[in-house]
Amino acid sequence: MLKKSILSVFVLLLISCNSTIEKKEEVNPVLSFLNLNFGMFIHYNMGTFHGEQWAKPNHDPKSFAPTNLDCNQWAKAAKSAKMNYAVFTTKHHDGFCLWDTKVTDYDVASSSYKGDIVKEYVDAFRKQNIKVGLYFSVWDRQHKIEHGNITPENIQYTKDQLTELLTNYGEVVCIVIDGWGSKWGNGPDFKELPFKVLADHIHSMQPNCLVINHSCKTDLDVTQLVHYEATHGQHCPFDNTLPSQQGPTLQSTWFWEKGYENQELKSVESVVKELNFANSHYANYLLNAAPNDKGLMDDNVLNRLKEIGKKVFLPAPLKQLPKIEKPHKNVVVTASSFSSEEFKPESVIDCNLFTRWQFAKGDENPWIELDFGKPQTFNRVICGEYKKGVSKFKIEAFVNGNWKLLAEGNEITHNFNASFEEVTAQKFRLVVLESTQLPKIAEITFVKY
Repeated sequence: MLKKSILSVFVLLLISCNSTIEKKEEVNPVLSFLNLNFGMFIHYNMGTFHGEQWAKPNHDPKSFAPTNLDCNQWAKAAKSAKMNYAVFTTKHHDGFCLWDTKVTDYDVASSSYKGDIVKEYVDAFRKQNIKVGLYFSVWDRQHKIEHGNITPENIQYTKDQLTELLTNYGEVVCIVIDGWGSKWGNGPDFKELPFKVLADHIHSMQPNCLVINHSCKTDLDVTQLVHYEATHGQHCPFDNTLPSQQGPTLQSTWFWEKGYENQELKSVESVVKELNFANSHYANYLLNAAPNDKGLMDDNVLNRLKEIGKKVFLPAPLKQLPKIEKPHKNVVVTASSFSSEEFKPESVIDCNLFTRWQFAKGDENPWIELDFGKPQTFNRVICGEYKKGVSKFKIEAFVNGNWKLLAEGNEITHNFNASFEEVTAQKFRLVVLESTQLPKIAEITFVKY
């Protein structure tokens, strides 16, 4: 009898252990990441010291010279805004590394500042119970890791640096990879450097680290989480079901430049509205706050982040992810004309910055119309074009048999945003009134904040 009792207890313990293991295996890193909701993007690197958003290669490493760098200040600022994670630029396109990498001397160890800034960053943010993520550019101008020059040696160099970042600094919730599969710059494409090559390498070290490709596409074959490029007319759509992240800037650019200490920053109201929209549409909100050349965040940034924190109320955690469907799945797009098969009207709703609509030469009244299939309520429009072409335009909604003006302007350029009073309609359109050349419109997105 005693033996049976012991056996029964042993079986129960086994079942309990197996259940615990199964529960651990059920952890979904995408769902866990989306429940972080709000994060801080930190662009800080060689560009900070040269007034360059894309720093040129071959700068003297000693020109990277912060005098008062304090990652604890950054972390406390993030905490004051109620941010739950952060992403830090370990290496940008110029190839300068903010840790003591063993594969090049073009790094912080050769600079005027000898410390390991990646370590200082992860330690400071973990102290505030903020999850850490890393940004890493595959495109490396210093070491010629670029399109047309992807060799086994260059791939190994990239893997070696990723190994250092993912084995020396503890748990990393995500790695945002830039300069890979993007038409910006001259980084490698996915044919010469397939997504799986680096993703598998990353997951061999940290299986739950999300690989977030900053390529401005929504193809989940080349990223685990879509990153909407909010500074270039790309925006999480009204019917988004893709696990996503939206990344705007608090200052006017990614990297700090002289004079930003007196700059008018993104408003508290804008941040809170954008954050709430993102979080209610399966997207995180990653707000960039750039430290200055001393290594500190300016007072205006610190104050704004505190103000934001007082207004932020994050949602209850998601229990499960939705069925993933194509964005704008029920929207039909028509246009007055299009110049070729490459520039079809539907390009403006595919959430891909590198497909565009262009009207035909000779079209004297160019317009493009979005039919949502049923009435939808919106109060904001976001759109962008590839290079400057539009010089006068208007945006309208079809209400009670007439076109109602919602917004107008003289330029769209890469990022036009406008709010308007809530309007409910099935059809919306953009009319190009004047242009200096045949414009290429990348995206048109209507949302309700």
